[in-house]
Amino acid sequence: KILVGKVLDFDFFIREGFPIVEWIRAQGLEPFFTINLPSYPELMKEFYVHMRGNSLDSVITMVKNTSIDLDLDNLNTILRVPNLGATGWNQWSWVNSEDFDKQDCVRVLFGENVDYVQRMYTRNLPLHYRFLHRVVCTHILPKAGGFDEVTHMEAYTMYHLITGRQINVLSLMVCHMHSIHNRENARLGYSNIITKILQYFKVDLSGEVHHDLQSADKLGKRTLGRMGFKKHKRLGTWIPRDE
Repeated sequence: KILVGKVLDFDFFIREGFPIVEWIRAQGLEPFFTINLPSYPELMKEFYVHMRGNSLDSVITMVKNTSIDLDLDNLNTILRVPNLGATGWNQWSWVNSEDFDKQDCVRVLFGENVDYVQRMYTRNLPLHYRFLHRVVCTHILPKAGGFDEVTHMEAYTMYHLITGRQINVLSLMVCHMHSIHNRENARLGYSNIITKILQYFKVDLSGEVHHDLQSADKLGKRTLGRMGFKKHKRLGTWIPRDE
């Protein structure tokens, strides 16, 4: 199973005054969120199956007999996204780094009275942080479900975006690709990004089964509706649907 890559409806969120646009632009990440390319399911499977090596700053694989050797500088060229900032990674617990304060992270996201040992749920996040979490889970660290819970890595990523601390999204993506490769029956992420990588390495895509992005693959007004929010008619702000 593959996770179809998404694009972000920047025009909508600029109109609605959502801070996510500034958070993304401050990191130089806009190109990462606007890759409107089809997915090639069979070639994606090949990309992940043939991955080798465990270096967390590169991906080496082969698709249709074409060698693909990706390091962070390469990805910077292909995706036009900065190869800068924090590169912490830990799948099971908090990132352990002198530059990262997990207690401050939890307070920024959830408020003063929350402790970093507690489990983290999206229902306890304010709207703009909740939507940022959805974006992190579809673009940066894609997953198939479990959107009601915030993992340590998702919180780490959100914290950097919200506070304007530079985070290396290319490094996160490479680490996440390795974790997808190492998991049995994992959903395969980054479909549109992998297509862009295949184009860069001149892999012949002609005749391959592919799926174009649909309107449902754009994160925007309908996403907020699916997340249980509506626009207040008089105030013009977004509120939970049951209020």
